[in-house]
Amino acid sequence: MHPTRLLPLAVAAATALLISACGTPEEASDPASSPSPSASSSETTRPKPQPEPSRPPSSEKPVRGMVSAGGAAQGDLDKTATPLPDAAAIQAYAATLGTPLQQPFTVEATRLLEHVPAGQRLYAQTVYDGCEAPNPATITAGASGEGVVLNITPPKSTKIQCLVAERSVALLSVDQPVG
Repeated sequence: MHPTRLLPLAVAAATALLISACGTPEEASDPASSPSPSASSSETTRPKPQPEPSRPPSSEKPVRGMVSAGGAAQGDLDKTATPLPDAAAIQAYAATLGTPLQQPFTVEATRLLEHVPAGQRLYAQTVYDGCEAPNPATITAGASGEGVVLNITPPKSTKIQCLVAERSVALLSVDQPVG
Protein backbone atom coordinates (compact mmCIF):
# COMPACT_ATOMS: atom_id res chain seq x y z
CA MET A 1 0.00 0.00 0.00
CA HIS A 2 1.08 3.50 -0.73
CA PRO A 3 1.58 5.80 2.36
CA THR A 4 -0.79 8.48 0.98
CA ARG A 5 -3.59 5.93 0.97
CA LEU A 6 -2.99 5.18 4.66
CA LEU A 7 -3.37 8.81 5.74
CA PRO A 8 -7.20 8.96 5.36
CA LEU A 9 -7.48 5.68 7.26
CA ALA A 10 -5.28 7.04 10.08
CA VAL A 11 -7.36 10.22 10.33
CA ALA A 12 -10.60 8.20 10.43
CA ALA A 13 -9.19 5.92 13.13
CA ALA A 14 -8.00 8.87 15.25
CA THR A 15 -11.40 10.57 14.92
CA ALA A 16 -13.19 7.40 15.97
CA LEU A 17 -10.95 7.11 19.03
CA LEU A 18 -11.59 10.73 20.03
CA ILE A 19 -15.36 10.36 19.69
CA SER A 20 -15.40 7.17 21.71
CA ALA A 21 -13.20 8.72 24.42
CA CYS A 22 -14.86 12.13 24.61
CA GLY A 23 -18.35 11.52 23.31
CA THR A 24 -20.25 13.49 20.74
CA PRO A 25 -21.23 17.16 21.18
CA GLU A 26 -24.82 16.03 21.77
CA GLU A 27 -23.72 13.75 24.60
CA ALA A 28 -21.68 16.54 26.17
CA SER A 29 -24.74 18.79 26.43
CA ASP A 30 -27.20 16.02 27.36
CA PRO A 31 -27.29 15.54 31.15
CA ALA A 32 -28.91 12.12 30.68
CA SER A 33 -25.81 10.85 28.88
CA SER A 34 -23.45 12.07 31.61
CA PRO A 35 -21.74 9.32 33.55
CA SER A 36 -23.75 8.36 36.59
CA PRO A 37 -22.24 7.50 39.97
CA SER A 38 -22.80 3.83 39.14
CA ALA A 39 -20.88 4.13 35.86
CA SER A 40 -17.65 2.23 35.55
CA SER A 41 -14.49 3.87 36.81
CA SER A 42 -13.03 3.91 33.31
CA GLU A 43 -15.52 6.62 32.27
CA THR A 44 -14.58 10.26 32.83
CA THR A 45 -16.53 12.02 35.57
CA ARG A 46 -16.98 15.75 35.68
CA PRO A 47 -16.02 17.65 38.83
CA LYS A 48 -18.91 19.08 40.80
CA PRO A 49 -19.08 22.89 40.82
CA GLN A 50 -17.80 24.35 44.04
CA PRO A 51 -19.70 27.13 45.83
CA GLU A 52 -18.19 30.58 45.51
CA PRO A 53 -16.22 31.50 48.62
CA SER A 54 -17.73 34.25 50.70
CA ARG A 55 -16.29 37.70 50.09
CA PRO A 56 -15.66 40.42 52.63
CA PRO A 57 -18.24 43.24 52.41
CA SER A 58 -15.82 45.67 50.77
CA SER A 59 -15.30 43.31 47.84
CA GLU A 60 -19.00 43.07 46.93
CA LYS A 61 -19.95 44.42 43.54
CA PRO A 62 -21.18 48.00 43.67
CA VAL A 63 -24.67 48.97 42.61
CA ARG A 64 -24.81 51.37 39.71
CA GLY A 65 -27.37 53.21 37.69
CA MET A 66 -27.83 56.04 35.23
CA VAL A 67 -30.82 58.34 35.06
CA SER A 68 -31.27 60.67 32.10
CA ALA A 69 -33.98 63.09 31.04
CA GLY A 70 -34.32 65.55 28.20
CA GLY A 71 -34.69 69.20 29.09
CA ALA A 72 -33.12 68.67 32.50
CA ALA A 73 -29.77 70.33 31.76
CA GLN A 74 -29.55 73.32 34.04
CA GLY A 75 -26.33 74.76 35.38
CA ASP A 76 -22.92 73.13 35.29
CA LEU A 77 -22.21 69.45 35.83
CA ASP A 78 -21.20 68.46 39.37
CA LYS A 79 -17.45 68.47 40.06
CA THR A 80 -17.75 65.87 42.86
CA ALA A 81 -20.27 63.23 43.84
CA THR A 82 -22.81 63.67 46.63
CA PRO A 83 -23.27 60.88 49.20
CA LEU A 84 -26.83 59.57 49.48
CA PRO A 85 -26.99 57.72 52.81
CA ASP A 86 -30.77 57.96 53.20
CA ALA A 87 -34.10 59.07 51.69
CA ALA A 88 -33.68 62.66 52.95
CA ALA A 89 -30.35 62.98 51.10
CA ILE A 90 -31.96 61.59 47.94
CA GLN A 91 -34.78 64.18 48.17
CA ALA A 92 -32.32 67.01 48.81
CA TYR A 93 -30.18 66.03 45.80
CA ALA A 94 -33.23 65.56 43.56
CA ALA A 95 -34.28 69.14 44.36
CA THR A 96 -31.05 70.38 42.69
CA LEU A 97 -31.95 68.67 39.41
CA GLY A 98 -34.10 69.90 36.54
CA THR A 99 -37.80 69.11 36.91
CA PRO A 100 -37.90 66.31 34.27
CA LEU A 101 -35.11 64.47 36.11
CA GLN A 102 -36.33 64.77 39.71
CA GLN A 103 -38.93 61.98 39.82
CA PRO A 104 -36.99 59.36 37.78
CA PHE A 105 -33.86 60.09 39.83
CA THR A 106 -35.71 59.72 43.14
CA VAL A 107 -37.22 56.39 42.08
CA GLU A 108 -33.92 54.92 40.85
CA ALA A 109 -31.82 56.23 43.76
CA THR A 110 -34.34 54.87 46.29
CA ARG A 111 -34.31 51.48 44.55
CA LEU A 112 -30.51 51.32 44.46
CA LEU A 113 -30.15 52.48 48.09
CA GLU A 114 -31.93 49.28 49.18
CA HIS A 115 -29.23 47.17 47.46
CA VAL A 116 -26.03 48.95 48.53
CA PRO A 117 -23.60 46.34 49.89
CA ALA A 118 -22.42 46.55 53.49
CA GLY A 119 -19.44 48.88 53.85
CA GLN A 120 -20.40 50.96 50.81
CA ARG A 121 -22.28 54.22 50.34
CA LEU A 122 -24.36 55.38 47.37
CA TYR A 123 -23.17 58.51 45.52
CA ALA A 124 -24.77 60.62 42.77
CA GLN A 125 -23.25 63.08 40.35
CA THR A 126 -24.42 64.84 37.19
CA VAL A 127 -21.91 63.58 34.65
CA TYR A 128 -23.09 64.26 31.11
CA ASP A 129 -25.22 66.47 28.89
CA GLY A 130 -25.86 65.15 25.39
CA CYS A 131 -28.23 63.49 22.95
CA GLU A 132 -27.70 59.95 24.25
CA ALA A 133 -27.37 58.57 27.77
CA PRO A 134 -24.03 56.98 28.72
CA ASN A 135 -23.82 53.28 29.52
CA PRO A 136 -24.04 52.70 33.32
CA ALA A 137 -21.44 49.93 33.03
CA THR A 138 -18.81 52.60 32.32
CA ILE A 139 -19.25 54.43 35.65
CA THR A 140 -16.09 54.46 37.75
CA ALA A 141 -15.16 56.24 40.96
CA GLY A 142 -12.07 58.23 41.75
CA ALA A 143 -10.97 60.59 44.47
CA SER A 144 -10.60 64.35 44.43
CA GLY A 145 -9.18 65.71 47.65
CA GLU A 146 -11.48 64.24 50.28
CA GLY A 147 -14.38 63.77 47.87
CA VAL A 148 -15.51 61.11 45.45
CA VAL A 149 -15.70 61.81 41.72
CA LEU A 150 -17.76 59.66 39.37
CA ASN A 151 -16.53 59.31 35.80
CA ILE A 152 -18.23 57.84 32.74
CA THR A 153 -17.24 56.99 29.22
CA PRO A 154 -19.31 59.30 27.02
CA PRO A 155 -21.41 57.64 24.31
CA LYS A 156 -19.70 57.28 20.96
CA SER A 157 -20.37 60.27 18.79
CA THR A 158 -23.19 59.73 16.37
CA LYS A 159 -24.79 61.90 13.75
CA ILE A 160 -27.92 62.28 15.88
CA GLN A 161 -28.95 65.88 16.32
CA CYS A 162 -31.14 66.58 19.28
CA LEU A 163 -33.17 69.66 19.98
CA VAL A 164 -32.99 69.21 23.73
CA ALA A 165 -29.98 67.65 25.42
CA GLU A 166 -30.41 65.02 28.10
CA ARG A 167 -28.75 65.45 31.46
CA SER A 168 -27.43 62.21 32.95
CA VAL A 169 -26.90 61.49 36.63
CA ALA A 170 -24.63 58.59 37.57
CA LEU A 171 -25.30 56.54 40.70
CA LEU A 172 -22.61 54.26 42.13
CA SER A 173 -21.93 52.67 45.50
CA VAL A 174 -18.37 53.13 46.70
CA ASP A 175 -16.47 51.67 49.66
CA GLN A 176 -16.73 53.93 52.69
CA PRO A 177 -13.41 55.18 54.02
CA VAL A 178 -12.38 53.54 57.28
CA GLY A 179 -11.96 55.90 60.18
